[in-house]
Amino acid sequence: MVDRRRLLRVAWDVWRTRRETPSAIAARQQARLADLIEFARARSPLYGKLYASLPSRTSDLRQLPPVRKPELMASFDDWVTDPEVTRASVGAFVADKALVGHLYLGRYAVWTSSGITGEPGIFVIDGGALTVYWAVTGVRGVLSWMTPKEMWAVRRRGVARVAILVVTGGHSVGVTYTELYRRLRPRVAGGTRTFSLMMPLADLVRSLNDFQPNIVMSYPTMIAVLAHEQSAGRLRINPISVTTGGEWLSTTIRNEITAGFNCPVRDAYAASEFMGIALQCRRGCLHLNSDWVILEAVDDRYRPVPPGQASHTSLLTNLANRLQPMIRYDLGDTITVSPDACACGSPFPVIYVEGRREDILAFQAAGGEVVRMVPRVIAEVVVPGCGAASDTTGVRRFQLIQVGPEMLRVRLEIVPGADDRQVWETTARRLREYLAAQGLPTVEVERDPEAPRSDPKSGKFRQVWADLDAAKRQVMVS
Repeated sequence: MVDRRRLLRVAWDVWRTRRETPSAIAARQQARLADLIEFARARSPLYGKLYASLPSRTSDLRQLPPVRKPELMASFDDWVTDPEVTRASVGAFVADKALVGHLYLGRYAVWTSSGITGEPGIFVIDGGALTVYWAVTGVRGVLSWMTPKEMWAVRRRGVARVAILVVTGGHSVGVTYTELYRRLRPRVAGGTRTFSLMMPLADLVRSLNDFQPNIVMSYPTMIAVLAHEQSAGRLRINPISVTTGGEWLSTTIRNEITAGFNCPVRDAYAASEFMGIALQCRRGCLHLNSDWVILEAVDDRYRPVPPGQASHTSLLTNLANRLQPMIRYDLGDTITVSPDACACGSPFPVIYVEGRREDILAFQAAGGEVVRMVPRVIAEVVVPGCGAASDTTGVRRFQLIQVGPEMLRVRLEIVPGADDRQVWETTARRLREYLAAQGLPTVEVERDPEAPRSDPKSGKFRQVWADLDAAKRQVMVS
């Protein structure tokens, strides 16, 4: 799937592009965009219809209609450019957990995500796109981040032990991407080990103490929980660096991680739709990899917003994946494009991201200690596979709200035709079993009569958060 020569060729292109001017990168981007549009309208029935009235050759994004995940997923078979790829066969593939990290049809990667909208998604990635993802994250991420001091520290320890903490149990992007790398590049990934975030925190801490990783990678909220364990003396590791991704890295969480581990914290902005959208430079700024991905900052009517102004959402165009073209795809994240160049000298634009904002939940155990819950993990309990398993769970969208030290409220949107009572009972049982395994058997799980909905002020959809004032309001009303 990923030819070594092609990987080296793309990696060299990724490396030398860092030394080009912004105008040269823009020209490269526009040439790739024109080729992608031409390919998509010729090979994807969906885009053929969308672009029927456009000029024969165009790279003007303003002429192209935006697309959204629900509509694309509903027209999956017309969206993809390989007729052998069908929604039914991909669905059967992701339903088999034993196939995580294997290739679909022997040539494509597949991972799943619910994303910021809560809508389930299945993403099929061709070899060309996976090659670009590996080259971009490897060259502009790992190789650029490692200082001579850090490289020497790794060498002195004898082996680069990398701990990647991901949600397991399905074809979620984190575990699939990692397992694919381990299977397809075993010599490079020999020191990489995956840790399941589904295990009890005490077991995870013991496993990490035994492994003693040099580098730790996970969601910001998960690493913040580990930083708390490190400060408390239960976790005893000495990482050279920490890499975060998959969630918004707030200043507060960054400071908690830095205080706990006393090492550099590197951030990567990635999504199921493109791995490595932006990577942090040594000055701490996120640089958009604009030679391979376009990210438009737009308002709620998809009109462009000027640099320096926060967007309502963002439109992503993936210039690498031709199997499942994403052109002006509503990603849902709020971004701000900096009007200024970075002092690091990079020709790539700087962006600030406010992506998925979820809260770390903190419940009180019977003994009085506080047990912290990572949002991505407890969400996985409701819908295994990060949303793509909704056909079997009966849950289309959901929200989990902590309303007290021992109370979790659940909002559900049921798949049409599913048995509402059975879906709720199954969901509640999964949550109670998971909470009990974490030492929280007394936490109550109740259903909220409200359906899942976006925040009325921001318009964003949040899956997991703490509303600890809700219990106070309820007491006042009663």
